[in-house]
Amino acid sequence: MHNTFVIGDVHGCMFTLESLIKKLPTDAHLLFVGDLVDRGKHSVHVMEFVKEGGHACVYGNHEYLLFNYLRDAIHGNKRISNWATKEAWGGPSTIKNYEVYPHLVDKHVAWLATLPRYLEREGYFITHGFGLPYYKRKDLSSSKLPLLTNRIDRPKAEEMKDWERGYEEYEVVNVFGHCAFKEVLVGKNYFGIDTSCAFGGKLTALELGTGRIVQVRADQRDI
Repeated sequence: MHNTFVIGDVHGCMFTLESLIKKLPTDAHLLFVGDLVDRGKHSVHVMEFVKEGGHACVYGNHEYLLFNYLRDAIHGNKRISNWATKEAWGGPSTIKNYEVYPHLVDKHVAWLATLPRYLEREGYFITHGFGLPYYKRKDLSSSKLPLLTNRIDRPKAEEMKDWERGYEEYEVVNVFGHCAFKEVLVGKNYFGIDTSCAFGGKLTALELGTGRIVQVRADQRDI
């Protein structure tokens, strides 16, 4: 896994992503934990970079929200949703971005439909949400949404009842985003690498195999 880096939630912060990539080896293999879009000003550019670069990426909950909105807007003439109207969800900034690049909407909808809910790389389990408690059921339809939305920082009691017992002892290592921290969350068999880039924090890359962390501060041009 030498030279393979997993990048945390970018959330439309293209200038920050470019700064981070400059700190990585020029031949690095890049994987993304999802939430490429929303909140930052350059969601379309981030999506286009990952898509056209052929970089592996898992489906995040913000891709889920974007996909449903674009699909409904294109085919169902439905243009109202919490994602599209609430600034906290980040949808309005992404919609404004697409108004400048309408020719990319159909291409991005088609690409989003191809993204997997998880990736596995030599003992690493890469998800958007905290996926470890669903590892044994990762291919079940009932796990599709939890792999996007499960949280380790603010879990609900009813959701924790659905967690697999003994996940703390699984030999696989879960690398995930979704839960925003000031610094990388390091556990026995997991790494939470969303370090609040879109909120003025950092964007993080984690090298698989070594656990090396590379970070940059959020570029104010993105926020």
